[in-house]
Amino acid sequence: MRNQHLTSVFFLLAAFTAAPAQETAPGMMPKSESGVPLHSEVDLAMCHPDGVAIGGYDAVSYRQPGGPIMGTADYEREFDGRIYRFASEDNLSTFDADPQRYLPAYSGFCAITLALGRVVCPDYTNFQIDNDRLYLFEITGFTNGRTLWNSNADGFRQRANENYSRLLDLQ
Repeated sequence: MRNQHLTSVFFLLAAFTAAPAQETAPGMMPKSESGVPLHSEVDLAMCHPDGVAIGGYDAVSYRQPGGPIMGTADYEREFDGRIYRFASEDNLSTFDADPQRYLPAYSGFCAITLALGRVVCPDYTNFQIDNDRLYLFEITGFTNGRTLWNSNADGFRQRANENYSRLLDLQ
């Protein structure tokens, strides 16, 4: 019953919540109001304009006090077809020592919308480190994807993992 109630809430929120106009960080993909349905052809690089991952934010800084902060082109590393930028040589070296630890889950797509069957670029400052993974979330209208995720993190993680696997299979 709880899952039926949560599903109803999600559909109501999606139907009545409009995406606010927002400025985008340099190199950040403007958010679409509805995202791309999971069953559609999805460009896995859609949230990485010019190949720059996570909106140009320093992947290591998400785990540091005051993070995340923007990286610079002075300290960047190509990894797995994407460019990651860092705020310092130390952060670049930290990334190089263990890149998998710092990569965002789901290629940087919003975790909650992926669990709900859509592919959306997140707000790169709305994040959570959970089970030693970086999860990114969108904020749409008055709905914070991170708050929704935390209402049933294990269930949403399982659905997002399944949907992401299906998404990769479609490629």
